[in-house]
Amino acid sequence: MPEVANMMINVLNNRTSAQLATMGISNRTETILLIKRVLRLRNLVQTLERRTQDMQTEVNKFMDKFVALQNRGLPGLLNNAGRLLTHEQYAKRVNTFATNQITKRPSTSEETGPATGQSLYNRVENLFFIMNEIKHLFEVPPNFYKYTEADETLDAILRHQLPTQEYWTKMIQLIL
Repeated sequence: MPEVANMMINVLNNRTSAQLATMGISNRTETILLIKRVLRLRNLVQTLERRTQDMQTEVNKFMDKFVALQNRGLPGLLNNAGRLLTHEQYAKRVNTFATNQITKRPSTSEETGPATGQSLYNRVENLFFIMNEIKHLFEVPPNFYKYTEADETLDAILRHQLPTQEYWTKMIQLIL
């Protein structure tokens, strides 16, 4: 409630030390700093929510494109246990897939002879499509700036020391 916090700060700034002492507030500066910490934490939480939503949007866009490629035959990113493959494991899986595409048996009887340019192209046409789409999977080369920003914001949130709910309720009742 930023409006209430700002009203609390105004009340604290417009009271004399004697008035604050009768309200049970011994240190005006410390109390104002505590209120500002709560406002800062609120802003940090909102920032983190925005950043995680942006990251989730990008992840969803990537996954939509990747699922389309998987529907065309590109191997999945997960192993049998449902865990993400390492880069080396996935590269091996893609190489095996490409080798299988190239060496697979022809589907029609007219292609049973030696491989000609056209029949070889027909075998690897899907690989060309997938390779082209992978090049366009990232409009911008990936970076981890957004992840780093979100991580730093989360660290700032975790470092914040907030008053208890009882203290905050008592302050609101005292000042308002």
